[in-house]
Amino acid sequence: MKTIYNKLLFLLLFLPFSVLAQGTLGGTVLDSKTNQPIPGVNIVIQGSTNGMQTDFDGKFKLPKVNIGDKIVFSFIGYTSQTVVFNNQQTLTVNLAEESNELKEVVVQVGYGSVKKKDATGAVALITAKDFNKGAIVSVDGLLNGRAAGVVVTSSGTPGNDPVIRIRGGSSLLASNDPLIVVDGLPIDGGLSAINPNDIESFSILKDASATAIYGNRGSNGVILITTKKGSKKDLQVSFNSFTTLNTLAKKVDVYSADEYRVLINEKAPLKANLLGKSNTDWQNEIFSNSLTSDINLSVMGNLFKTVPSRLTIGNTDNSGILKTSNFKRSTASIALNPSFFDNHLKFNITGNYSYTFRQNADEGAIGSAISYDPTQSVYNPNSIFAGYTEWVVGGLPKGTANPVSLLNEKRNVGNQFRFFGNINIDYKFHFLPELRAIVNAGMDKQDGDGSVTVNPLSRSGFNNNVPNKQIGSYSETWYHNKNENLNAQLNYTKAFGKLNVDLLAGYEYQQFDWQNYYSGNKNLFGLGQNEEANEDVYTDPGNNLQAFFGRLNLGYNDKYLLTVNFRRDGSTRVSPVNKWANFPGVAFAWKIKEESFLKDSKTFSDLKLRLSYGETGQQNLGSSLAWIKKYSTSNNNYYQFGNEFVLISKPDGYNESLKWERSAKYNAGLDVAFIDNRLKASIDAYFSQTNDLFANTKLGALQNLGVYGPTNIGSLESRGIDFGLNFDAFQKDNFTLGINYNLTYNKIEITDLATDNDPQGGVGLGAFIQTHTIGLSPFSFRVYEQVYTPEGKPIEGVFVDRNGDGKIDSSDQYNYHKPQADVTMGLMLNGTFYKNWDYSMAWRASFGNYVYDDVNASRAFLGTINDTFNQTINNSPVDYSNTSFIAASKQSDYYIKDATFLKLDNITLGYNFKSVLNTDKYSLRMYTGVQNVLTITDYKGIDPEVFNNGIDGTIFPRARMYMLGVNANF
Repeated sequence: MKTIYNKLLFLLLFLPFSVLAQGTLGGTVLDSKTNQPIPGVNIVIQGSTNGMQTDFDGKFKLPKVNIGDKIVFSFIGYTSQTVVFNNQQTLTVNLAEESNELKEVVVQVGYGSVKKKDATGAVALITAKDFNKGAIVSVDGLLNGRAAGVVVTSSGTPGNDPVIRIRGGSSLLASNDPLIVVDGLPIDGGLSAINPNDIESFSILKDASATAIYGNRGSNGVILITTKKGSKKDLQVSFNSFTTLNTLAKKVDVYSADEYRVLINEKAPLKANLLGKSNTDWQNEIFSNSLTSDINLSVMGNLFKTVPSRLTIGNTDNSGILKTSNFKRSTASIALNPSFFDNHLKFNITGNYSYTFRQNADEGAIGSAISYDPTQSVYNPNSIFAGYTEWVVGGLPKGTANPVSLLNEKRNVGNQFRFFGNINIDYKFHFLPELRAIVNAGMDKQDGDGSVTVNPLSRSGFNNNVPNKQIGSYSETWYHNKNENLNAQLNYTKAFGKLNVDLLAGYEYQQFDWQNYYSGNKNLFGLGQNEEANEDVYTDPGNNLQAFFGRLNLGYNDKYLLTVNFRRDGSTRVSPVNKWANFPGVAFAWKIKEESFLKDSKTFSDLKLRLSYGETGQQNLGSSLAWIKKYSTSNNNYYQFGNEFVLISKPDGYNESLKWERSAKYNAGLDVAFIDNRLKASIDAYFSQTNDLFANTKLGALQNLGVYGPTNIGSLESRGIDFGLNFDAFQKDNFTLGINYNLTYNKIEITDLATDNDPQGGVGLGAFIQTHTIGLSPFSFRVYEQVYTPEGKPIEGVFVDRNGDGKIDSSDQYNYHKPQADVTMGLMLNGTFYKNWDYSMAWRASFGNYVYDDVNASRAFLGTINDTFNQTINNSPVDYSNTSFIAASKQSDYYIKDATFLKLDNITLGYNFKSVLNTDKYSLRMYTGVQNVLTITDYKGIDPEVFNNGIDGTIFPRARMYMLGVNANF
């Protein structure tokens, strides 16, 4: 009892002193650089719930503080600071902005984000420092060549969308395009309408453990685009502008006018009278130097000292090197990122508006320029075809059309108005801060119109089927596309000792609607051509996607990481019988560097092993309702009822059992870093198998009311290796050098088909030069083996009898190379020198890809030079001198060419006027550079990098661009 009294007495005596030691701390929080107050700074006593935020003037007054308490000051974008309370009355705290080098690298994943060091899947992060530099007018220009396993093929046509492939794709008939998600909104293509200056980063999800949470759209990979957000700093203005001179890098090598005269006199002397007296380089006539200008202005700051905001406006005017081609884009984007209730409630609001105008040149003029007689002049004052020289036989236009007329006398224009945006609401429950509710609502709306006008007096406007033959053409189009998305999630995150748990569950709804109109040629209305029947408004049934999804992330002792994904997906593209499908994914990572035997290693800065498996689906079949029984009304087939003729309707083919394509994907990866993280590398080995491939197959008699139709038959395998490396090689005051390198090996093989040796790649007159064959890559070339003279000249019509049966027929064709590359590489070198100068260069390489040279196969033979059908003459590529072919030999392996290449995509040089401005508040940089600098290849065509599955017809050349630009920040 005495002991208890002594303890009570001690407490009563000590209590007044403890009360006296408790006080109130007041003060101000400032930005260490600008000395401006920071509102909304979180202030909390460590280990307690006692806390508050600074007011609009950065001031605070924190009560009930005990001597020795540690007070933590924290704010997004700034380094936290801890102060020990020693009975101070007032305090001024200066928070420093976080250095980019010190920030934890975060990558976006499906419906969330994760620290790069904790990522379990194959995810590539491309940020501003990794972007391609130079004259970038499209989003894909930032990304091309920068990530292992990602191949971007861009056209020279202004405003065209690129072809993007991640690990080669996984389908034959359906789309191989990756899913694009912008700020949480899945969009349906149309990257050309997005301003690249708005992009902050790309997160590229490559393995199925990362993409399975996107289910039916994740089979070809996912690209998550994050746009730039607002700031709580003072007002900042950024201005960026550049201008380029665009030039033709290479022409098709054809005969000059004098060489052509010799050729005609030798090979077609009876038509020498058709030769003209001019010397015309038709490629020079259709191509010309052009200008591109790009201007962007962004304003960023803290609106009303409460709402971090960003506003960007931009304008791009890109004139193509093919005359009459043009692309204009005006954009405006806004980002608002307010937070309330001590950051428990956060909003991320983004809106992007764009207007684009395109004038599409008739690219058929490129082929005509290769073939048109170089001895003819462009214009003929006696011509009835708008004054242009044209071939006229028997009063009718014949043969190759005048390429200049094709460009000047046809006007094909289109306008697009696009708005897409997203509202993200993130609420952290006050009574349970480990639980967050997240809602995303977004929309992508595209409206467009266009018209095509052809001069009645031009050759293209000539129509021999109407009395007034010079009728011309005028048609109109419009479209309305809408994509609406809503998803809601609950996210629970909590640490239980050494175990970290992150649980996500959600629901998503997305609706796509399309409507379009085509008028037909209105100039033919009322002339008995039934052109009115072509006027039509088409309303697509649309596509509705719904899903339930979830993800569990477990981390134990910061060493062992487990991710489990699941998505149950439904789509109206497949039969209701198979509408719903399940897509699981699982990944494991072991942070070996955190183990006791490596934790103190001076060799390794990081070492992590990753293993994953996942399943994804594909429903993008093109046809909206391929599974439903429906009828189509004919435009020109009638049934007679007495004296009345009625348009008939006929049943379409269908497949009620149509279901998803499914891909099962495996991935094993290793992340490693050395030299205090200056040298980082990742290597991934992957294997993918797609089953139930969509295929257009021949149907049985009276089966499903069709001859051919979509079915689920076949499988495809893909395997390969991705390797990426980042090395800060030099970091000196007067010189820095960063190296970014990536390499990908990829092999795709068809393992099952409904019809083996399925012909592909039609090149006219029933001839095919490609095949889908079990055991080969899609679109592998299937041709005859050419026989050559001892001097190496191909012998016309003589091929190897490969089966030895004494005759040459289709059974002697063989499989010879493929259009897909075995290996692709990307290399970027960038850095600074003499402090104020900066430089950058980007290289790409492709090995093992082959192309079919259709430019020569369709033109370089006597049958086109001496056109007996049209009674005209044509020019030819000079390859005719190498073959002397009389007739086309399109299925000869002579035209399969090695298209391996090494490209220097861009090189830039800039100067920062730091010493002139003498302040960190403002910056001014001027820069210059060249795009499409150099191509090293054995391929003789314009460009070895082609579309159309490896068939090189006539492509719009990629311009060589000489650039001058300025960037100012203040």
